[in-house]
Amino acid sequence: MTAQENKIQFSQKTQFTSISPDGTITDTENTLFNWQKGDAIYDAHPFFEILRGFIEARTDQQETYNFPCIHIEEGNTERICDITIEISTLAINIILFDYTIKYHELNKIAQQRNESVLKAKKLALDNKFLIEKEKFKNSFISNINHEIRTPLTSILGFVEVLEKTKLDFEQEELARIIKRQSLHLNALIDDMLDIAKIESGKLKIVKERFLFVNLIEGFEETYAKLAKKKDISFETYIDPNIQEYLIGDRTRVYQIINNLLSNAFKFTEEGSVKFSVTKNYQRTNKLSINFKIEDTGFGIQETHLDSIFSRFTRFNEDKQITGTGLGLAIVKDLVTLLGGEIKVSSEPDKGSVFEVKLPFKFEIRKAPKKRSKKKYNLPQSKKKFRVLLVEDEEATQFLIMKILINHGSFFVDVAINGEEAISYIERRNYDLVLMDLKTSKMDGYQATHKIRKNYGDQAICGVPIIGFTAKATEAERDKCLKSGMDDFIAKPFEQEDLMYKIIKQIAKKAAS
Repeated sequence: MTAQENKIQFSQKTQFTSISPDGTITDTENTLFNWQKGDAIYDAHPFFEILRGFIEARTDQQETYNFPCIHIEEGNTERICDITIEISTLAINIILFDYTIKYHELNKIAQQRNESVLKAKKLALDNKFLIEKEKFKNSFISNINHEIRTPLTSILGFVEVLEKTKLDFEQEELARIIKRQSLHLNALIDDMLDIAKIESGKLKIVKERFLFVNLIEGFEETYAKLAKKKDISFETYIDPNIQEYLIGDRTRVYQIINNLLSNAFKFTEEGSVKFSVTKNYQRTNKLSINFKIEDTGFGIQETHLDSIFSRFTRFNEDKQITGTGLGLAIVKDLVTLLGGEIKVSSEPDKGSVFEVKLPFKFEIRKAPKKRSKKKYNLPQSKKKFRVLLVEDEEATQFLIMKILINHGSFFVDVAINGEEAISYIERRNYDLVLMDLKTSKMDGYQATHKIRKNYGDQAICGVPIIGFTAKATEAERDKCLKSGMDDFIAKPFEQEDLMYKIIKQIAKKAAS
């Protein structure tokens, strides 16, 4: 396409200019810039200095040069142009194509794209940071849980031992205080673990058949005593049309209602607490139940109601009233996980009302007879049974040794880690091994694997092993059983539970 054709095609966005070999403008349009005949093209813009070299090197053949995106200013006007220069012995032509708007649009698109890329990278980095932060938090909570539960196990265990000795009234009261505060600390640990499980999606909702009436009656009995102690009224009502047995997560329902009732009594100094359980609706084998807890306590300011279920939030400044601010946050999360809803209304100095709606199912058939729990007895033996305790905490060592030795049927050896446990087992036959899962050098899993796989002697590889740890989770229990252990007990444990599991494993070994 010739310059003249370009001129005709782009007459609205172009400027056609001719110059002489010495750079003087011989003919020009003023569609873009106000250039005049007789002016030097070199004065129009520094860019045109390149013409000198092109003109000196011109030949008989026409040469065409294209230059995109050239910024040319004239006064307060700036245009972005693509420039074509045609040079021959006959003519020197300059064609300017004005693409200012298009280049601005392209620049804007490029900038938006760059910003989008930067935002995507920032989002990816933020997401990576949040994932790493979540992993660190869960790891931190898990480690803190272990470090706290281990000494807590010893405290609760020794309090139980202490309660069985001859104590005067003052000593009994001090023991009760220690036990109460220790159980409170254990509950706080459970709260932190529940929050971590909910956030990570690891909290399992269990659908099991349970005696619903028994659950409610348990609340009646427990809180009636507390009401009497605080000298306030406690009224309960349960809809008689609700089925005796329901299918749902009994543990989480208990956790929700117990938390709400506990708060109601905590913040009510006079008046009453009312607890009612009614049926919302029933369709085939499904039903919805409404739990309502009313109190005449301190109440909550209306401005605080929106954030009442936020974590670590407390609205009562009375330091005598304990709490972490996690309870209601957990209640809200659990209600949501169960597919229910919760709402609250309150008025300062008049009290609060919490209502929870939860879905359940029930079986349309008669309930099966309850099976009695199987009891185990130690095998008849003239000798005492020998137990190897693998534990690196001195207080826990002493506690378990005292429990077993006081029973009168056991000898106890103590190893502080898995390596030492292997050394003991190679030299002596044991009737049972109590294996802490978290020990130095060689942990409980590694030691169990070595005992089960590396020995042909049945007295060694077949010894019953009970794992115990502060990580009281189903995942930890499954990991113990898959590693080759026979049973699992979580810290802190009841002495009766520990003895039941020990006697059960020894009896099974003797019967095999």
